[in-house]
Amino acid sequence: MIKSIIIVLLPFGLIYGLMRIHWLLGSLALLGMFWVIRKNWREVKEARRRGDVSSYSTGSEALNWALALAHPMAFHSIQGGFADSQLSGADEALTAQLRPMVLHHLGMRTDLDDASIAGQLPDLLRQRWFMQDLQKPQPGDEPRAAMAFACARTAFYVRCAFMLGWLQEELQQQVLLLNASRAQQCFGSWQEFGTAYAQGRLQWLAQGRADMLGKAVSAEEVAQWVSQPEHPWHAMAWEQPLLPAPDAAR
Repeated sequence: MIKSIIIVLLPFGLIYGLMRIHWLLGSLALLGMFWVIRKNWREVKEARRRGDVSSYSTGSEALNWALALAHPMAFHSIQGGFADSQLSGADEALTAQLRPMVLHHLGMRTDLDDASIAGQLPDLLRQRWFMQDLQKPQPGDEPRAAMAFACARTAFYVRCAFMLGWLQEELQQQVLLLNASRAQQCFGSWQEFGTAYAQGRLQWLAQGRADMLGKAVSAEEVAQWVSQPEHPWHAMAWEQPLLPAPDAAR
């Protein structure tokens, strides 16, 4: 009798055991997937914090390149999100930090409200973007160094103005691409641009000025950036084709 019961129940026991094993394996697989996803997300966040080339994700290689001109300032001041397609603007703390500096750079009053800035800035930018940081050269300034510094700062402040909600995306891209084209015409490589940028920044700091980066950039730093595989100044080709920019931004 007992033997008959065991024979009858044995298949059910085997099925139950297999189901438990299947459940256990499924749980382990889910835990493994969760660990991989978590690890990948942490790596992505760390890459964004460092400003690796993978953090440049606007959806346009030309726009990514144009924003990379501002890399030293951007990823010191705005860790992650500066060159992101999912850009959600600046939070309250970042807005408080950026607002007066951007307005000062653009030559606008700091007591203007956002609506007034958004109304005035487009025309002002069309007329002046190519003059920023080049209006009053000092005796002894090296012109190409000043140009590299101006290209980097234009990319940074135009993007910041867009983050603050003062520019439409179309005009932002027009100016950024024109500025990028200017950089490509004046310099032949990231090394050449970076070396001139470091010199231009030193010239600017020598006048007692300061910005969010807060320090000079050394030739050694530039050499390191252009040799690091994950740095945009190494990973992005200097000869990146740039989309034609409409004449409206001139």
